[in-house]
Amino acid sequence: MPALITKSEAEAPPPKVWNSLVKKCLPPAESKDVDFWWKLTGYHLAVMIDAAGYSTEKQYEVLLFHYHWVVPRLGPAPHPDGRAVFKSLIAYDGSPLEYSWKWNTTTGEPDIRYSWEAIGPNSGTAADPLNHDPTLDYMEKVPSVLPGVDFSWYRHFLRELYNPDRSAYAKELEQGEPPATTLMHAVEYNKEKSFGLKSYFLPRKLFQGGDPATSKEWDEAIIKLNPDGNHPGRDALQHFLKNSPEGRLMKPNVMGMDDVKPSKSRLKMYFTSAHTCFNSVREIMTMSGTRDIPESSLQDLRSMILAVLGLPSDFPEDVEIPVEGNADNDWPDFAALCEGFVYFFDIAPTSGTPDVKFYLTTRKYGADDLTIARNLTAWMRAHGRGVYADQYMGMLEKLAVHRGLENGKGMHAYISYQCTKKGEPDIKSYISPELYHKARYAA
Repeated sequence: MPALITKSEAEAPPPKVWNSLVKKCLPPAESKDVDFWWKLTGYHLAVMIDAAGYSTEKQYEVLLFHYHWVVPRLGPAPHPDGRAVFKSLIAYDGSPLEYSWKWNTTTGEPDIRYSWEAIGPNSGTAADPLNHDPTLDYMEKVPSVLPGVDFSWYRHFLRELYNPDRSAYAKELEQGEPPATTLMHAVEYNKEKSFGLKSYFLPRKLFQGGDPATSKEWDEAIIKLNPDGNHPGRDALQHFLKNSPEGRLMKPNVMGMDDVKPSKSRLKMYFTSAHTCFNSVREIMTMSGTRDIPESSLQDLRSMILAVLGLPSDFPEDVEIPVEGNADNDWPDFAALCEGFVYFFDIAPTSGTPDVKFYLTTRKYGADDLTIARNLTAWMRAHGRGVYADQYMGMLEKLAVHRGLENGKGMHAYISYQCTKKGEPDIKSYISPELYHKARYAA
């Protein structure tokens, strides 16, 4: 098994709940793969929920859910030098997880979540070329502990977007196409309510090098959700994509949904835009003026972008954001998914206007991770939301023990911003743990 480089407990004392589970409660791992992923991702999660102020009881719940339901499905441990056995499109280095820190409001507390890909022993082989079997197993079993979970929509899209004849996809592998991520999940570790599950698709067209599926293919599947023909949110999105100059340039990359009963679920349509000037951001966030967003909110978003990237406050709104450098180990498939800025359109079953979330691609834009973290926490403090800024910095430093935040970029994958009806925007930091970074592994 790979030997991880870590700090001693004297330098970085582990959270108490983590220490209790590892030393007093849990039996030896059932395999070297589970042992590897638990010691790495379990520790990361323990650090995050401790920094975010989770109660002792909730920390046990979070870590035990992760241990039993996610860790055994993260696939084989990497090779001794840290190379992945199966590369996931969750993160730029192929890591099967990406964490997120939902920032506290002026009166609230942070929440922690992550997205992840279920991986099994046959993932990416002719037996399971699109890596669907681990997800099907997870979908069948996890409702036993989360009875409110409903995968109805997810099963609908599985039927509509994929050929049940796996031999067609196996042929792609024979022709030299690399194994590809198609299904992803997320767990929201809510403090005040039941854990929330989400699921995602990265549909892929046969024999086209793993290109994401087109909007047309998604749209045909969405229409079938409501046979009565009532699709107000979908109609608004399609009108924008077809008629706005910015909308016509957007590329689909991921589609997701809440894993709850269809009447309560929402579709999440993710698109990339190569344009990064604020005029483009404004056009997309307002959907050509059809969404009523106060100018003060747009300027607040603009100030966050400029602050995080270290750009002057008078940076022109019609100028593209400069690229300062990319994270190490660029991977063309992943780069295609985060070209420019990313947006997601949140479509409820009966709502006529989607909500829109903006993703600042800090993996590509801005300085090193330490500078990005300092710029972001300074902005949060200036907006009265810096109560957990020090905890955030301490958490990042523990996750970045392998290289130090100042020694590169890529851990800050995205910073998202979404206007809310409550007034304060919803802001999240998406953190790539760099699980396969070469500096994590001993020579």
